[in-house]
Amino acid sequence: MAVMFSLAVSLIVILIGLPVWGNSMDSPKILPFHFPTSIEHGAKVPVTCVLSKGTPPIMFHWKKDNKELFTTEEKLEIVTHGEFSLLVVKNINGNDIGNYSCIARNNAGYDRYTSELLVQAPPFWKEQPKDTEAVHGQSASLHCGIGGYPRPKITWKKAYGTQSKDFLVVHNEYKKTILENGTLVIDSLKEADEGVYTCEAENGVGEGIQATVRLSVHAPPTVTSVKRRTSAKRGETAVIECEITGEQPLLVSWEKDGTKLTMPFTRFETYEEANGKGVKATLLISNVQRRDQGNYLCSVQNDYGSVKDVTALTVQEPPESPSDVKVISVNSRSAQVIWGAPSGISTSIKQFVIMFWKNSKVSGKLHQVSLTSTETSTLLRDLQPGNEYTVQLLAENDVGRGDPSDPVTFETKEEEPEAPPVDVEVEAADSHTLQISWKPPPTDTWNGQLKGYHVGYKVEGSASQLAYETVIKTNLREEKTLLRNLRPSTRYSVAVNAFNSAGDGPASEEIVTSTLNGDPPQSPEVKVKNVSQTSVTIMWSPRVNSDASVEQYVLEYVDTDQNKQEFHAPGSHKEYCIEGLESGQRYSIRVAAYNMFGRGDFSPSLVVITEGNARVPGYEPIVHETPFYFRLYFVIPVVASVTVILCVIVVAWACLKRAHYIEGRKAQLYVSYQQRLTYVPPSEISRDSRAVDAAYDIPWDVPNGGGSMGRDRSSYVKLKQGQNYV
Repeated sequence: MAVMFSLAVSLIVILIGLPVWGNSMDSPKILPFHFPTSIEHGAKVPVTCVLSKGTPPIMFHWKKDNKELFTTEEKLEIVTHGEFSLLVVKNINGNDIGNYSCIARNNAGYDRYTSELLVQAPPFWKEQPKDTEAVHGQSASLHCGIGGYPRPKITWKKAYGTQSKDFLVVHNEYKKTILENGTLVIDSLKEADEGVYTCEAENGVGEGIQATVRLSVHAPPTVTSVKRRTSAKRGETAVIECEITGEQPLLVSWEKDGTKLTMPFTRFETYEEANGKGVKATLLISNVQRRDQGNYLCSVQNDYGSVKDVTALTVQEPPESPSDVKVISVNSRSAQVIWGAPSGISTSIKQFVIMFWKNSKVSGKLHQVSLTSTETSTLLRDLQPGNEYTVQLLAENDVGRGDPSDPVTFETKEEEPEAPPVDVEVEAADSHTLQISWKPPPTDTWNGQLKGYHVGYKVEGSASQLAYETVIKTNLREEKTLLRNLRPSTRYSVAVNAFNSAGDGPASEEIVTSTLNGDPPQSPEVKVKNVSQTSVTIMWSPRVNSDASVEQYVLEYVDTDQNKQEFHAPGSHKEYCIEGLESGQRYSIRVAAYNMFGRGDFSPSLVVITEGNARVPGYEPIVHETPFYFRLYFVIPVVASVTVILCVIVVAWACLKRAHYIEGRKAQLYVSYQQRLTYVPPSEISRDSRAVDAAYDIPWDVPNGGGSMGRDRSSYVKLKQGQNYV
């Protein structure tokens, strides 16, 4: 029993960490350890933490840069046994550089030993620079956290020039400081500090690294120009201006003697005009009165600050207008203006202001130039040739500006147009003709009033000069002309230039186009063969054309409502029957022929009126077929032989028929006389210009041209039954 009791006591003492023998415990003491001095990338480095003394049990743990290390990390391996602990760092790289600490602890205390692991590593980013924004007048910090061993040398550079490709080194100097950790600090920021910066680092191991960032300097509002005192003539308009720079948006408000002016306000008007770096705020006071005199506050704010400035307004009489304003020595781009000082108060003139603008349909831009009080002439520059301008002059003294002088109008001399015509197109009309179309040059390049165009042409590759034809300018959006009497199947170079009173402008690029190898067919001679209530049969005779045979015909007819229908038929046919027409309606019919060179001109229009009553909108009449023995051509001869009265009627009818026939001969009008209708005069006969039409319907009688058209002719033109066709 005594032995078992002794063993139990010993076990309890061991478990609570008390020595079995003696009355005290030794705290741990770690022997110094060190990492190898030369370590290559990718190597595996072991280091052992061994105790020189310490009473068990001992607890070991490791830290890197005061951060606990765990064996869960793939790069680390920690083996602890008794009185030592082994740390293994695998696949060494620059990120493993740091201070490694071994900590041993028991109930009596603890010990810690730290050793630095250094690896020759190229520079690497700990904290990469970022774009930075700051406010004008404050400071900005551009961070550049870089690791590596040996310690990298950090260099900052700033881009200059518009392309941001050239850089200057930034040194420690006034306002600029580069800290030990690589951070660039810039104090009292100005607009010139804004730009692109590059942080570069190198330590002789591997390649250096660099990063580029932008520093944006935001500007609070600043009043750059304001008149401390201004004046205005009673009854006129006072102008108080406040020019502000700063980052947009800029919010402008106005106060008078401490009272805010809320717009719209009686006789007060405000507007802002943006300029390169800010805005020009203007307060207009119309019909100035004595009570308008006072202090006007221009208040501006944006997201980065605010500013205020005051202008004192005095209401008094301004000077009179300058006298004898004249424009002399007018050239194409300049004009000399002379004037005399206002009478009686010339000694009080502070300055003259000349205003001029271009007179155009679109309101011209107003130009203002300030001149000293001693000047009596000035040269207006950068005017546009061939334009009318208006100029006015006013005087200003310490009180304000006077009335402008009477307007003087002058016109600059013309210069040749600066640009060629645009959208020039050339296409062959036939074997001897080219059609040219174009649009005028941009209006602001005319340098005067365009008179017309010169169309130059020559055979491509020939050494001869261009031959020219003159085309007078029209007011149409597109100009056209025809070059005639050219060689067949010949390539021509064509160019167009505009001209005014000063001369010719530049020519357009030459366009090369070939005339056709032959001509489209002439228009056929068309006649009406028969007219009924619902159909018209026409026939035609083709004109002689030796260039190529007719491949197909196109028949076009238009009804009273200007609805157009078009049919195609083979070139071998000389007759059509148009069916499905309305009775008593007027139709205009014309025919054109196609050959391999395109479509020829349409024939003159034939005006035909079908038999029967005319259609009344909303009412469909019932048409009864009249027996032939009641028709006029049968009844009139019989009645004429019975009575003289009826003979008179027949004669009148015959005269009327002759009158229609004579008119019809002029306009090819054909009317059925079963029921008399009011005569409708034919419309003016139109003639299409001859042109190549490569997109007309598939011909009937050429290879691969039949198709569905040849199989289903009923959807185009129905041939009359019982007739013979060639």
